[in-house]
Amino acid sequence: MLRAADGAAKRGWRLPRLSLHALLVALVSAGIVHITSTLAIPYMSPVTGYERLAEGLPVNEMRVLPPVAPGGELLPFNDPGLQMAVCPFDLAAGTLTVNATLAEPGWSLAIYSPLGDNYYAIAAASLRQPTVTLVIEPSRATLLNLFGIGSAPNFDPSRVAAPDSRGIVVVRAPRKGDAFEARIAAQLARASCATTVVGTQ
Repeated sequence: MLRAADGAAKRGWRLPRLSLHALLVALVSAGIVHITSTLAIPYMSPVTGYERLAEGLPVNEMRVLPPVAPGGELLPFNDPGLQMAVCPFDLAAGTLTVNATLAEPGWSLAIYSPLGDNYYAIAAASLRQPTVTLVIEPSRATLLNLFGIGSAPNFDPSRVAAPDSRGIVVVRAPRKGDAFEARIAAQLARASCATTVVGTQ
């Protein structure tokens, strides 16, 4: 009798069995919440990376950032193993011409939107020549262009269509120690970005 009561008591404390359907719904819902919150984080930040740079640096000019020091980073999550030159740009006045020399393997050039989306990147290892010249222009492509209606989309690799009129150009170089910092900073300082006023091209 006691054994039967114990068995009934044990069965009473068991968790209810979850159906496979409920488990799948829970997993999919958790995945949707996770992805949505990850994608929404840049829009929830009170200050974007572009605003941080545009406040402390001239727009449409390339500047070499000082070595990263704790608490003194212009950009969040700056990698202390990299030296960088950055150019916050605004295409309101015209296109932007970018010149940079990616001197050695490990060097790279990337272009970001104001919210941090990377829409162009090139590394020194993929280049035959270290010199890079790009023209960043406002995007004029539409879905109709892909079907041959209207003007054809631009496939010139030296011209980059920016999805936003503002953004950031970043040239990165790996740090090799204190003895090399002055030389790398001088190489980074040769990078430039300049506005080409509409109508003068």
